[in-house]
Amino acid sequence: MQRDPARRTSLRTRLGIIAVVFLVMVLVAVGLSALMIRQWDRTLDARGEARAAVADVAELSLSLSDQETGIRGYLLTADDGFLEPYYEGATIQTDIVSRLLERDLDLPDFVALVDIAVDTGEQWRNDVAEPILADIEAAPDDEFAQQRFDQVRDALDALDAAVVIHVDELAERARQIQRNVIGVLFLSALAAILGTALAASLFRRWVLRPLTRIGDAARALSHDDTAPLPAFDAPELQDVSDAVGQLQRSLRSARDDAVAALRGIEQSAVLAIQVRSELADEIGEMPDGWAAHTLLVPAEGVVAGDCFDIGLLDAAHLYIVLIDVTGHGASAALNALKAKSQLRAALRTRLSPGASLDWLSREMLKDERADLLTASVVVIDLDTGHLTYANAGHPAPILTDGDERLVLDGSGPLVGAFAATWSTYEAELPAGWTLLTHTDGLTDTIGADRERFGDERLATCLSTTDPVELLAQIQDATEAFRVGDRSDDLTAIAVRRAPVADTTNNQNDDAAASDDHRNGTITP
Repeated sequence: MQRDPARRTSLRTRLGIIAVVFLVMVLVAVGLSALMIRQWDRTLDARGEARAAVADVAELSLSLSDQETGIRGYLLTADDGFLEPYYEGATIQTDIVSRLLERDLDLPDFVALVDIAVDTGEQWRNDVAEPILADIEAAPDDEFAQQRFDQVRDALDALDAAVVIHVDELAERARQIQRNVIGVLFLSALAAILGTALAASLFRRWVLRPLTRIGDAARALSHDDTAPLPAFDAPELQDVSDAVGQLQRSLRSARDDAVAALRGIEQSAVLAIQVRSELADEIGEMPDGWAAHTLLVPAEGVVAGDCFDIGLLDAAHLYIVLIDVTGHGASAALNALKAKSQLRAALRTRLSPGASLDWLSREMLKDERADLLTASVVVIDLDTGHLTYANAGHPAPILTDGDERLVLDGSGPLVGAFAATWSTYEAELPAGWTLLTHTDGLTDTIGADRERFGDERLATCLSTTDPVELLAQIQDATEAFRVGDRSDDLTAIAVRRAPVADTTNNQNDDAAASDDHRNGTITP
């Protein structure tokens, strides 16, 4: 069949015109809405500035009233103690006037009104307050003093009225802009609905019906390879018809692509499991007299935004790194792994916990894609139980002997928000005590009535020093308390220093200890 070039061009042109008109309509509506929303936002900012000015004027009035009250009290009693409000009010007045003059108000007479209020206050001070302070016996009469301060009140009332009127005008302007924005959005939505309906009707006529013919022909090909395909004047539709003729080859290619995709999914699943394993490293064999256990429960999916690392710096020092990256899922997990590796490297170069966080912060500030994170870094002297630690926006470590608990002081800001430094603090882990470090996903577990698990409920779980039992009690308590899905990753590490007697007996129980290595736990 011979194709008509005029009709071939007509189909492409019509569809193009519809697309251009629809796009222009959308762009105009979006642009107009954006401009009006920006104007609305600026008006709201201006209203907020004006409201702040109203508060400043009220505070200015109060400061001048305090001054007048102080002078009156001094005049009546000659007691210098009444002058304290006078001098304090004068100091406050200076600060408030400076703040008012810095306000960005679109009010023509605002500065002049502020100056008038300041000048009348200064006039009252010169004509009334200062003469009284100089010689109380030569004080001006009450009528004159009242007249001067009434002038101050009048000036303040005029200033307050102007600012309040300005606030009302801005509020009305904001409401009008809001109505305009809603109107534009409504008309845009209506135009979009009508345009979509018209485009759908034309599309059905010019495209969908021909495609139905092609579909019928394709189904016929499944029974008869010699079934003819329809011919069209429009080249776009003819291309579709020609493509159907290559169906058998395309299916074969699609099958091969599907197999490759399946293998890719299998590899991704293996990678996710590997990342999860890296987030919670195996503790390995603990030195004699020491035991540890860990807990890591992701909030969602396979991988978490929390991670930890625990291991030996040398034969006499154990390090603990606990990290909580903002967010959840794969991206947060990869950032957590990167931060953990950096902190581990810093500690192994013998940087202190605080200096390690300093170095991590500097490295993260160089990376625009780095997430904010909190971290806890602890180094333990295995011979003495001496701790050095640093916290970056993280829940404080806790020491417990099963009866008493000690929350370790000292913390700094989270890492990645801004340049900062972190101090290194010291503490002692006595024999028979356990060190607990955890992320805020533990205490922030949400229960009924949106109540958090909190530090007090955590304290009730610290009734044992055995790391396995301790973390089991904590997990059971949070699971019993939690309502709904977990909102944050739950991570905790417990490290116990055995009592002196247990340390001695442990040397005879090495074989038994190796059998107790389960789920990242070593029992001395």
